[in-house]
Amino acid sequence: MSIDIDFNTAPLTLADISDKREQAVSERAEYRKKNKRFAIIFFTIVAMWATFLITVVIPMIAQAEPDWGILVYFFPYLTFFIFIIANEIHTKKIEKPSKLLDKRIAELTEGTTDEINAIINSKEQSDEIASYLAQVTAQGRSLVSLELDAIQKWRKTNS
Repeated sequence: MSIDIDFNTAPLTLADISDKREQAVSERAEYRKKNKRFAIIFFTIVAMWATFLITVVIPMIAQAEPDWGILVYFFPYLTFFIFIIANEIHTKKIEKPSKLLDKRIAELTEGTTDEINAIINSKEQSDEIASYLAQVTAQGRSLVSLELDAIQKWRKTNS
């Protein structure tokens, strides 16, 4: 799912970048649909649980039925576990992938002109970076944030 930038190979084309961005946007839309579905299912379960508490458990507590004993007093505390389990499922299945997709979409947007000019006008131009920048300008596009970050990381490791 990650996109790797290799300065010794040809850079991504504008079509590749727009395809990957559109794919990420459509996946994010799917997660938003899942988020809405999850919310509807969760609130339905909570409504059913609240109805059960109001119509069954509270009257049993009021009558102090000895058959149910401590079990009746334990039912309201199960609500806490329902919220914990739902939060864990929501975080693992919806939130984390959505945040990764948001990050990918941000990486595939064009960098600011200040960042691009700082990279191009830098005195630390290596042959690989210069060749890569020449290939990108030959394609007629500007650098995306992912490429800018990769160039900065490459310079830090190779300086």
